[in-house]
Amino acid sequence: MPRRSVLPPSLSAQLSALITQRFRALSDSELQDILAEFSELPAKLIVDASREMTDVVSPYEPSLLEQLRKSEQKLMKRSHDYAWFFLFHRSGYVREAALDTINAPPASAFFLSALAWRLNDWVGAVRQAAVRCAERVFPRISPEVAASAAPYLLDRRFVWARWSEEANVLDSVFGRTDVMAALAIRMRKQQTGPFASCLRHALRYPEIDKHLPRLAIDAIQPSVRVAAYQCLLSGRATWPVGYEWAWIDKVYGLRKRVRMLDSRDIQRASPAADWIRRGIHDRSVLVRRVAADAMVDARGQLPDADSLIAILASDRSSAIRSRADYMLRHTHSDQS
Repeated sequence: MPRRSVLPPSLSAQLSALITQRFRALSDSELQDILAEFSELPAKLIVDASREMTDVVSPYEPSLLEQLRKSEQKLMKRSHDYAWFFLFHRSGYVREAALDTINAPPASAFFLSALAWRLNDWVGAVRQAAVRCAERVFPRISPEVAASAAPYLLDRRFVWARWSEEANVLDSVFGRTDVMAALAIRMRKQQTGPFASCLRHALRYPEIDKHLPRLAIDAIQPSVRVAAYQCLLSGRATWPVGYEWAWIDKVYGLRKRVRMLDSRDIQRASPAADWIRRGIHDRSVLVRRVAADAMVDARGQLPDADSLIAILASDRSSAIRSRADYMLRHTHSDQS
């Protein structure tokens, strides 16, 4: 059964016509129109779209391979924009040449993901060419483009398996102050999407710290507010750095993958007590539960702990009320 296309029908039709034309009938305007349609694709489609593009850009013709390499390099000399197509070529030599040709930053999240995908290429020389390309163009990427690609790319570091040190070049993009500011706006305003996970990965960059208070207060998604509150309540940022194996039973050879974490201290403008007071009034039970958990440990530092516990005790969530009950019982036992 043929794989279902991830490309829009109009784009698929144009690409199907190119299989026989081999790009030679493309005018500059046609080339720009097709690239513009690709730019509209979301970053998360890069892997599936690249499979389709490979069949279009370089149908499997072993007897013509050397001839095609020469013709496609001529096309890239005619217009560097052809290099964006040839990132998906079947030949590693052409992919490497395309990366060495590109000198303009990607204008969309999809093409930024295409460069990142080449950092994970199965050919080592292509990965090195992708690093050289990234070093040239990444400093000039628009913060909006980088922020648009971030929810997908930030966790690819642990999903794509071929790259190693090559993945670090992405830090030069996502560690930028303007990129973190643009990403924080997206995390705050988007109603759907994996932005809580995105925030947890972004915590590796200290440039996100200044945006945590606003995210805790104003983010639409409760899960994003939870992630921000956890940092502000604990004074630490924690992010995933990969996976390791943990034994369940060595005798039977049973083990499971567990996520490894790293962390760092963050600077807070307000103490944890202020965030506890704010958090227990949040509209989401997820946030109120995080604030209540923090209060269990910090209630001795809160002069108004009794009134705060009373608020928790009247919460509509039984999980919150149980924490208030725990604090009341332990407060009474401590006094007795």
